Amino acid sequence: MISIIIPVINEEENLQRLLPYLKENGAEEIIIVDGGSSDKSRKVAENFLVKVISSAKGRAKQMNAGVDAAKGEILYFVHADSLPPKSFSADILAHLSEKIQFGCFRSLFDTKNKFLLLNSYFSRFKGMMFRGGGQTLWITRDLYQRLNGYNESLKLMEEYDFIKRATKLSDYHVIQKDVLVSTRTYDEHGNFRTQLVYGFVMFGFFRGIHQDRLLKFAKYLLK
Repeated sequence: MISIIIPVINEEENLQRLLPYLKENGAEEIIIVDGGSSDKSRKVAENFLVKVISSAKGRAKQMNAGVDAAKGEILYFVHADSLPPKSFSADILAHLSEKIQFGCFRSLFDTKNKFLLLNSYFSRFKGMMFRGGGQTLWITRDLYQRLNGYNESLKLMEEYDFIKRATKLSDYHVIQKDVLVSTRTYDEHGNFRTQLVYGFVMFGFFRGIHQDRLLKFAKYLLK
């Protein structure tokens, strides 16, 4: 069984779109991990009869909590503002093997903006600089446990850290189908500024710059 884990904080509008979509396309188990929403996210999730649990705020903590509540042997981490391809379950099962125990999809920004579409194009290639949580990530429970889950001390880049550690234990596959990804951060702060901040944060993270400095930098430029 594939367990879908969705960390949320104030995502009621996106959940109203995502949850029925997942159910219509064969989702067996959906777990909403609420990090302290003040909107109707929990109510929306409960209306769609999916499992809702509470967690300390923080994407890594929320995703780990979701795994603890999950029953499946395949874990699928999905952002609330992303839409996986309709065939996500079959695609994951088709690419899973003894050699390949985790992977993701390509991403496609929900826009006609050429800059962001070009950005999306490169997500089809393997390599850390082309990854992102919006692409969604699937992994076997066995490999997840060998990694001891997500690093809860991280306040950002937790998914990159997770993928980096996973690649040391298993090969992975980028499934050549698109996850539709929201442009809300780009829309709010501008394409160039947002991409510049993401680039600097990624560079700084892999160069070992302390995450608090990176977080302060990102918040300053994206305030």
